[in-house]
Amino acid sequence: MFDFPLDPPNAERALGGTDFGTLRERFNGYHAGEDWWNAVRASSFGKPVYSIGHGTVTYAQPRGWGIDGGTVIVRHVLADGSSILSFYGHLDPPSVVLRAGDCVARGEQIGRIGKPSTSPHLHFEIRSHMPTRPGPGYWSVDPTLAGWEPPSQYIWDKRVARLPGVLWRYFFTGQFRQGMGTLNGDTIVAIDGAHLIGVSLIDGSKRWSQPIDDETVQAAINADHTIVYTINQFGQIEAFGLSESTPSTMWTLKLDIVGFPDLLPLPGGGVAVYVYGRLFGVSADGKLLWKLESISSPVDWALVQNQLLIATEGTQATLWAVDEAGPEKWTQIGGRLAIAGNQAFVYAQDGIYRLNVETHQPELIYELPRTFDLGDMIALPNGGVLAAHMDRTDKRLIALDANGALRWERSYAPAVPHKYTPSKPHLLLVGGHIYLLLQNEDTTSSSSATTDIFSVDMDNAALTRIFSGGTRNLLSSDTWALVLDSERILINFGGGGMVAFDTRAALEAALQK
Repeated sequence: MFDFPLDPPNAERALGGTDFGTLRERFNGYHAGEDWWNAVRASSFGKPVYSIGHGTVTYAQPRGWGIDGGTVIVRHVLADGSSILSFYGHLDPPSVVLRAGDCVARGEQIGRIGKPSTSPHLHFEIRSHMPTRPGPGYWSVDPTLAGWEPPSQYIWDKRVARLPGVLWRYFFTGQFRQGMGTLNGDTIVAIDGAHLIGVSLIDGSKRWSQPIDDETVQAAINADHTIVYTINQFGQIEAFGLSESTPSTMWTLKLDIVGFPDLLPLPGGGVAVYVYGRLFGVSADGKLLWKLESISSPVDWALVQNQLLIATEGTQATLWAVDEAGPEKWTQIGGRLAIAGNQAFVYAQDGIYRLNVETHQPELIYELPRTFDLGDMIALPNGGVLAAHMDRTDKRLIALDANGALRWERSYAPAVPHKYTPSKPHLLLVGGHIYLLLQNEDTTSSSSATTDIFSVDMDNAALTRIFSGGTRNLLSSDTWALVLDSERILINFGGGGMVAFDTRAALEAALQK
């Protein structure tokens, strides 16, 4: 297990760790490491730098980078016998007292941040080559092609790999990534940069990769999990089906729209397209079915009685029911949806409603302080719902039975460290058990975030932490989770990697502590 080079173990007071692979024209290359510094960059001079793990110094020079300061390289031997190098550059020359052959321990100080030709900061690399020379700091192409690793991602990967219940990991390479779900029951489909990829549910290996339009902004899988739809910002829809285990284009359709659309699967096949107040229905064979010219932005959707329910938000929040014939307005409320048996629940800005799906009439069953930032809600196996609510005074779980009566409520705010603020919570039902996923952003550093999963005991409202991962390159809107089966879930850290996780094994390990 590795620590971070500043403020170990978690670098909670440090900034940076997000610019690996960044193209900088003034240096004619892509950044082969990460820059790290204090909250105020100018005050970083003299800040201690620490070894990320146990290892042996292979190179140490007070003027290894000339006027840009000292450099130290440490070799770390991993459990499988392989090794990796950590590199520390821009060190204050007098602080570099180590020499090649010295042993260092995890968390041991190896120098201090110096004053390079730019402002004070640490240049930090993880690499598999050049054990006895500093290297250029930049590379002419993608540094991962020449033996460098994304440092923070690498550290978090090694940490997560040791957690109970982790089955496999997958790391995206592109800047734009999105997960859509499973195709044909055995392949996870996602967007990785300008490619549509299929990842094996069994071991996380990449099964196929299909180039897509680099202007693609959204994708979705149809209701029977056999077709993938993509759309670009100019309204070009492309449908992919599997042919001999690889995707192939089935059809394309151009809609008269420009923007960043949302795609929602229609229950009978096909897809609904929302963009800037307009909603279009497209069939599974690429025909335009209908269009609605005035609708608020969707906030959630669910399938019920062979219809797609779309809940919108804002001052004109509305619940719509959609099928191949087109949309029908049900009621003037909107929010998060949960379907429990033959009942529909709506978690709106002012409370939780129970909806009669025959008459479309809503009933307010639990009033809440008005909020403009909805959390999440999920149907419970035995009827009723669980909501994860956020307002100005608290963050709490609210459990209602099938009749809408309150079973219990409890705050989950104490589960979040005081220096972090949680983004929207996610609730998951896995094999009859409820889990709460929180991505928490450091309020003092835009670079640091953790993703935690808690088991929710529905009998006594207790929370048990079973997983904790993280990232230094937060994309909070890209944190998502998919339920794979009765025990496994798939988690994507916004800005980080994708992990397959056995919830039962992790819970058993947590309860034994």
